[in-house]
Amino acid sequence: MPDPVTVWMVHKGTGRGGVRGELILEGDRLIFRPELRTAKPDVLGETVFAMSDVDRVTRSRGSPVLELKVRTPGLPPMVLFYFVKPPDIYSSAMPNPRFAGASFLVGSNALLADDVAEWARAIRSAQRQG
Repeated sequence: MPDPVTVWMVHKGTGRGGVRGELILEGDRLIFRPELRTAKPDVLGETVFAMSDVDRVTRSRGSPVLELKVRTPGLPPMVLFYFVKPPDIYSSAMPNPRFAGASFLVGSNALLADDVAEWARAIRSAQRQG
């Protein structure tokens, strides 16, 4: 199992910037533990994904992002885990903020691709064992 890692969880309920925290794989559970100083008061608790509720795990092509398709009660069906802080393309002063954000993710992926791939493999393995 991979060591816990710092990620940003992003879904409809977190907003575009997501929530920074720690991703932990324990047996048949994937746990997101938010960092208390950056979390909104209504998302301070852990988010636990039972492997039986995870339908699919994929990597966003060319970026350090894991995509989970889930059936976890109380969560939207798609949850993203960014292994770097999500770029702010909506309030950026850059001339082309989407291009700048995409370039940032591609550059970050060059450093983090192996880590993201390891997490994807570990989650799939936990799904098969569960």
